[in-house]
Amino acid sequence: MAELKDNWAALPTTERSRPVHLSFDAKSRRIAYAANKSVFLRNVDTPERCLQYNGHIASTSVAKFAPSGFYVASGDVSGKVRVWDCVGEDLILKGEYSAISGRINDIAWDADSARIIAVGDGKERYGHCFTADSGNSVGEIAGHSAVVNAVAIRPVRPYKAATVSDDHSLVFYNGPPFKFKSAVRGHHTNFCNDVAYSPDGTTLISVGSDRRINSYDPTTGDFKETLNSDSHTGSIFAISWNPNSTKFATSSADGTVKLWNANGELDQTFVVTSGDHQVGVVHTGEDTLISLSLDGTLYYFTYGTESPTRTISGHQKAITAATLSAGRLITGSYDGRVVSWTLDGSPTLVAGDGPSNLVAFLQSASDCVLAASWDDTLRSISDGSFSGSASIDAQPKGLGILPDNHAVVLTETEITVYKCSPISRITSLPVSAAVSLSISEDLIAVGSGSSLSLYRFAGGELKPESSAFPATTSPISVVSLSPDGSLLAAGTVNGKIILYNAKEYTIITSRWAFHTGRITSISWNAASTHVVTSSLDTHVFVYSVAKPGKNLKISNAHKEGALFAQFKSDSEVFSVGADACVKSWSVTLP
Repeated sequence: MAELKDNWAALPTTERSRPVHLSFDAKSRRIAYAANKSVFLRNVDTPERCLQYNGHIASTSVAKFAPSGFYVASGDVSGKVRVWDCVGEDLILKGEYSAISGRINDIAWDADSARIIAVGDGKERYGHCFTADSGNSVGEIAGHSAVVNAVAIRPVRPYKAATVSDDHSLVFYNGPPFKFKSAVRGHHTNFCNDVAYSPDGTTLISVGSDRRINSYDPTTGDFKETLNSDSHTGSIFAISWNPNSTKFATSSADGTVKLWNANGELDQTFVVTSGDHQVGVVHTGEDTLISLSLDGTLYYFTYGTESPTRTISGHQKAITAATLSAGRLITGSYDGRVVSWTLDGSPTLVAGDGPSNLVAFLQSASDCVLAASWDDTLRSISDGSFSGSASIDAQPKGLGILPDNHAVVLTETEITVYKCSPISRITSLPVSAAVSLSISEDLIAVGSGSSLSLYRFAGGELKPESSAFPATTSPISVVSLSPDGSLLAAGTVNGKIILYNAKEYTIITSRWAFHTGRITSISWNAASTHVVTSSLDTHVFVYSVAKPGKNLKISNAHKEGALFAQFKSDSEVFSVGADACVKSWSVTLP
């Protein structure tokens, strides 16, 4: 039996110069956002708690709570909108609708939680109005000549709607059914990025890349005035009203979030320490808000306080490596980001000159953590920051730590031993077509093609031990020695795992064959009695040495592929994957 214990969510997907529309539900105290091909509903008070929705096939782009709080409408880059129940953990689909033939940029619900407008970058149309329960049309989006970036529906009767676009205009609609009334042009001189009604329906505001904040009549759509055009020094990407309609916040490419009263007078400027573009903002209370940075970081702000009261970091891209070290979990991702997590889910970005490319391997040494990345560099991490580095001759294929605190790096053509602190090269030995490495005590296992070889490091030299193992039936993708050095598991590209006796060079079992995709990791428990495996087939398995036919399957552990799994204890496993999530599972060993 396996049960999901924790899911530390991915950060929202961001893109330079593109606004991100966040959503907040006051009843459940959760924000909704899109990340990779998932949608996350994340508690703002305990952000380590979240629900993950994996129903989309294409990359997700936006998610919005219904005013009732019972449903979420989420859109993706293919133009699909899915409406699903967000109250329980089953996340049952209510309906899937093809809104447009391109990316969905924004979604708006009416106050009855019955009608939806989805807008974006379509070919035949830039938006669609439909009912949430059946998908029947309730109007049309017309009047724009370029991609529509945002939509807002007046939250009180009589219902009205407004859309803004890259054509520098705001289009106003009467409804429902929603029909074109007027196009307001000439008041924005660059892309219009967001539009929002105040919760009481008395004010309509648009913002854009021209740094202007424009006000319109909420019932006729007529332009009223430009509230401010010189306070922000960069494009304004998003706007959010507080629940009592007295203030609104704007986030900008100048790296600031500004708070305004309803008359457009500047009340406060929130300063983000990183200075990165702020591409999204949402109020989470009468005097609290969350801003989204271009790097995916979420900043919590409170009125009257200039600096963030809380910062939520993590990963945006696939997590490709992980290791436990000194009561913390260290993870590295496809984009080179390395994050240190407390075991209760609090993340901290590792500071310093980090990798510029995929983090391939992480290993814990006695006094530091070592990271090998695809920028052909071996780095050490200590005290929460990068502390040293050394170049690698080629792309790393494996990384391990010897008992004397030496690091072993495998490339396709060479095994190299490094001193850990400071990082310096000691010796090397040529190999051929190597793909994976594992270490137990002074024993080093290397997988090459369909063959396995053992080496030892003694007296400052690498020495071949044996290559007498029977060949695997498919090319090897990963190898793993048991902690006591008596067993060797080899995973292949077709999902099969062969267990060998590392002392006698014989096959113990080939029955660990339940994965259907490339094996990405094999990790042992401390007693060398069980392994946990991950695969591109999205599943995680726990296998028993004593009972090869028995296994524990964690189905669909990570959308798009599980990339690494490791025992925290005999009753808990953590895994990471292409969905950029870190998950902890309570398990019962088979």
